[in-house]
Amino acid sequence: MTAKESLKVGVVGCGQVAQRFHIPSLLKIKNAEAVAVCDRDEELARRVAKRFHISRYYADFSEMLGKEELDMVHICTSPKAHATLSIQAMDAGCHVLVEKPMALSLREADEMVAASKENGVKLCVVHNQLFDPVVLKAKSMVAEGSIGDLTGIDSKIAFAKDSGGIADKDHWYHKLPGGPFGEELAHPIYLAMAFLGHVEPVAVYTKKLGGYDWVVADELRVILEGENGLATITSSCNWPKTKAIIDVFGTRMNLRIDLWNSTMTTYGIYGHSRPSRALENLRQSLSILAGTTFTTLNMILGRFHTGQYTLIEQFIESIQNDTEPPVTPEEGREVMRVYEGITAQIGSA
Repeated sequence: MTAKESLKVGVVGCGQVAQRFHIPSLLKIKNAEAVAVCDRDEELARRVAKRFHISRYYADFSEMLGKEELDMVHICTSPKAHATLSIQAMDAGCHVLVEKPMALSLREADEMVAASKENGVKLCVVHNQLFDPVVLKAKSMVAEGSIGDLTGIDSKIAFAKDSGGIADKDHWYHKLPGGPFGEELAHPIYLAMAFLGHVEPVAVYTKKLGGYDWVVADELRVILEGENGLATITSSCNWPKTKAIIDVFGTRMNLRIDLWNSTMTTYGIYGHSRPSRALENLRQSLSILAGTTFTTLNMILGRFHTGQYTLIEQFIESIQNDTEPPVTPEEGREVMRVYEGITAQIGSA
């Protein structure tokens, strides 16, 4: 394969994350071609293939690997299957992009890293929020010293209390290490690492407030100690709306990132007087309005690229140019180390 040839990609797992984010992103990338999809639900695979004009569909992953000459496999299944499918694909000579969390345990992550090295193929984990435009902007501001000295980061990531995954007792969320929190914890962990470097969980607190018997804990608070400060994680299954917010703290100013709306505001710049507080409120309101308008216009014009799109594009370029993936297997493994340290204190159904 030369650098100019398109990669032949197979997608396994045809659920909502594949349909909403990964397949649409993949289809926009010029040097990649989605040639097949696979799902144990053959009818779902057929519908998804038809919807996105993908030539072939399969219900059996081994069959897809045997019949298709794939360069890359894009794994969008539930986490339980990540390690098995990734290793099978890498043993077949395919590069692998796998959704987060990359595995269910550090042992599985180590097996995946080993398979990548043994087969001479690339493995990349979907830590997509690292590539969200507002997160990239925040990292740039921190690196430039715009916020002063970095002192910490706080991530708030919450599920709506009546969302399908929480309310459905048979959903695979509830079989993960840490229950529903096991689905989303990778995000705040890798974001903490991106800003603070090496982190260690020093405190994990849980509580159950809701009435779902199948949920072990529905409130989670975590403190991580980093090289450059502290990180805290607030996660809940009781909020009225699913949300993801990050606060980055500095000695000169703080940043608030709304990942769902892709906006960023600054605060803590002005003094304590009433006029100063009013001015800061006005500035924040105008910033949110401008950011939301800018994002909406770029979406309409097709200029807004999600974190998934940017990560997928960079991974494909790394395969073609034989360079390091945007998220390395070792980085994914380090997230799993912290993930396991936290989820071990939560339990599962």
